Amino acid sequence: MSNGVRNGGAPELRIRRAESGDAEAIARLSGELGYPAQARAVSARLALLASRADEAVLVAEEREGGAIAGWIQISEVRSLESEPWAEIRGLVVGRCFRRWGTGRALVENAERWARERELCALRVRTNVLREEARRFYPAVGFRLVKTQDTWTKSLPSGAGSE
Repeated sequence: MSNGVRNGGAPELRIRRAESGDAEAIARLSGELGYPAQARAVSARLALLASRADEAVLVAEEREGGAIAGWIQISEVRSLESEPWAEIRGLVVGRCFRRWGTGRALVENAERWARERELCALRVRTNVLREEARRFYPAVGFRLVKTQDTWTKSLPSGAGSE
């Protein structure tokens, strides 16, 4: 009988598409990253993203117990100046699931999703203050290609407001 544990204690995970029932766990994990979210809002966003072929949200789920260990959102990006690529829009692994290969497994599945769409690259942006992310991405094959500023202009109520 399997106890759901492998590699000296690492939980066995399966990567799957996010479902509406995952909204609470995704919201909690987003809060761990510093982006607090309400499960109701996450549920509405998940429903919208699930309806789009150019978006995917995947979760890493413990095989035994069903806890959501992490999530990744990938988007297909098209622009006039370059071939289409995939971009990781968000990646969060719960504190107790870090250093077990959870993030690596999520990124590998994002790569598979991008290759299936014949996209030219997988890109990610991360805040320069996120030390763990700045160590993680090179470890899974990413290379730093540029730094940039991000500017925001708030728009009147409507699109994107909660």
